[in-house]
Amino acid sequence: MNVDELVRDLRHRRDDSARVEAKSATGGFPDNVATTLSAFANTPGGGDIVFGLAESRGFAAVGVYDAGLCQKAVTNLARHGVVPALAITTEAVDWEGATLVLVHVPEAERTLKPVRVRKSGLAYLRQYDGDYPISEQEEQAFIANRGQPVNDEQPVPRATPDDLEMTAVTQYLAERRLVSPRLARMTDDEVLLRTGVIADGHPTLAGLLALGTYPQQFFANLGIQASFVPSQAGPGLRVADSASFTGPIPVMLEEAVSWVYTTTGRAITADQATGAVTNQPTYPLVAVRELVANALIHRDLGPWALNQPVTLRITPTELMIANPGGLFGLRVESLGLTPSHLRNGRLAEMCQYVTTRDQARVVERLGSGIPAVRESLRTAGRPDPRFLDQGVRFVATLKAAPSPGPVKVLGDPQAAVLSALADGPRTAREIRVGTGLTARQVAYALKQLVNHGNAASYPLDGRTNTYSLGRG
Repeated sequence: MNVDELVRDLRHRRDDSARVEAKSATGGFPDNVATTLSAFANTPGGGDIVFGLAESRGFAAVGVYDAGLCQKAVTNLARHGVVPALAITTEAVDWEGATLVLVHVPEAERTLKPVRVRKSGLAYLRQYDGDYPISEQEEQAFIANRGQPVNDEQPVPRATPDDLEMTAVTQYLAERRLVSPRLARMTDDEVLLRTGVIADGHPTLAGLLALGTYPQQFFANLGIQASFVPSQAGPGLRVADSASFTGPIPVMLEEAVSWVYTTTGRAITADQATGAVTNQPTYPLVAVRELVANALIHRDLGPWALNQPVTLRITPTELMIANPGGLFGLRVESLGLTPSHLRNGRLAEMCQYVTTRDQARVVERLGSGIPAVRESLRTAGRPDPRFLDQGVRFVATLKAAPSPGPVKVLGDPQAAVLSALADGPRTAREIRVGTGLTARQVAYALKQLVNHGNAASYPLDGRTNTYSLGRG
């Protein structure tokens, strides 16, 4: 444990973090240490406790009442105050003229979670800067994850084979037979049975999500909820735009990626030699696509999570993609570096043979998604994604590209407006956001383009015009 890094992080944040908890221990051993031991043990990666820092004084080093007794007390609590017992490590260090005690609490084995406080019987999770009791539903998730989940393989009793999209099923059957001589000799019904699309005469949950006409008929919340927050100013965040995406995974994936692209601004650049105008998306679409696909395929499908959708949230500085259920059998540090551990093995396999409307596979190859995300970001000169595993929730975050500011393309705003309209119909406001042009520049450019037939306008809601490319 590096005391310099731990203290610097606390002082920078001016608060405890998801990984570090400071406790003042000048007058004796603090209360509520057992809840922090439980929370860190249940949280992926564990965490560190620093005794001897005063949060109320900006995390000043005030020291502990007695380093040896403090270490003995926390070790005894880890052995007898929580169930099952924890094997923590402790260390006494001199720091800024005071003695601190550092404690590392390792994450408990998946088969032993949730770790409980013996006295109260409650189990906790570490989230942001505090310890929170887990809910009954979250406890179910911990227990289910002790073994290999098979929720995706379960038949859906209310569903029938008619609830599968026949065009998608036909394409799926052809893809499966193409790579398997054994499946190629089977009937359609037998292929669907053998590959887990049908069980006991009903579509499975995986079959509905991959090939269903409308899976949300049976599980209303197995979709995507999206929100766009254009500004972080003011007392609260106000959502300017929201959307929900439903249908099978290929449809949700395609629509969500398209929404991210059209909702976020793009930097318009022009090649100085050729004058060719191109749009650079705020978020590389390969990265967005892979992370959304991962969230849909690897989300927890246990009973506790069926009322929770995948969420997309766009702010001025980042895109966050979250799904219920933490990583399964992996640590954040090993993402993209080790073979995949699949929570929904049947669904993940199935999605290798399912395509979106543009004939792109939902999963190109198992284990290839995160490397593709990192490579697309590296190519665009952007930082790696940030991953946060909270045990019952997983969040992937992409940083937005710096705003290009007002754009001048070959001295003519009309080229920038035409480039924006090439992506689809836009209002004048959406064109301003996407190009960085002023309202006057956009209005003048649109007037000229409409007059010459290069753009067309039509009313959207009686007050606002929408513009699209014309026939000129």
